[in-house]
Amino acid sequence: MLKSFAQWLEKFLQEEGAVGFVKGLLGLVAFGAVLSTLFGSVAIRTTFVIGAIVLTLLLLGYLTGRVAKLDSESREYRALLSKYSYMLMELQPSQFDIKVWEQVAVIEANGDTQEFITVNAMIRNAEARFFRLRFGPGWNQPKSIQKLVNAKVRSLLVDGTMGPSFLVTSHWSADGKLDMVSHFHSPAEVDSEIRLKMEWTWPKKCVPLMVAKKPDPFTFYFRQPVERATYTIVLPPGVDVHWDVIALNRIRDDFEITRRTDAGRVEIKLAIKNLPANRRAGMLLELKR
Repeated sequence: MLKSFAQWLEKFLQEEGAVGFVKGLLGLVAFGAVLSTLFGSVAIRTTFVIGAIVLTLLLLGYLTGRVAKLDSESREYRALLSKYSYMLMELQPSQFDIKVWEQVAVIEANGDTQEFITVNAMIRNAEARFFRLRFGPGWNQPKSIQKLVNAKVRSLLVDGTMGPSFLVTSHWSADGKLDMVSHFHSPAEVDSEIRLKMEWTWPKKCVPLMVAKKPDPFTFYFRQPVERATYTIVLPPGVDVHWDVIALNRIRDDFEITRRTDAGRVEIKLAIKNLPANRRAGMLLELKR
């Protein structure tokens, strides 16, 4: 009987919606009030009220289960989209020649981070319909925090003004990385330039550095050479760090790491020229005590 009621409820909600269901409940309560007035029986009114409460609880239970099911299906679809986007990038001959990658991370005392990334790239070999990126924190974040990460990607016009936002589909992989696919409004032609501006707020991303007070890596990893990549870390007011480089050699690599103070906040900037493909390189920071 419960299964039959659930099927009826689902069909009713599809046809009438939750608003129709609520109207029905209000009508049921009102009908009970009229009967109790006519016959002067409190029991009648109580029966209708209890019935309305039971139906409301059943509706809430159904909607909770339905939302959980839809959320699970949505995660599966996003995972499949991420998987096939990766396969397409492996199979199709199109390639992004990244000319400039500029990344700025503004860190707060509790580890919350706001980041801004600007990308200039050229399309090679074949037109491109999307741009895939992967990011991750330096620690194993719980899913409750992952759900709070908010990212936006927009086109960047030649004069530096912001263009329309792209549709972004994202998926958290098993290794705790955020897989983001930005879908272009129209295919990017061969030998054309694309300019993107990405912004995100990432709660607790830098907890290892700011809260645990442990060395925290800030690195790049590209599957193709990059002409110029910069990573600027803006620390909270009154905070300073020790730093060292990761997978960079003064003799072999062309890079520079600098420190400056702006508006009471220390900024550590790593600039690398001609960063090779498939090398994870960057810097390691640790709070000064």
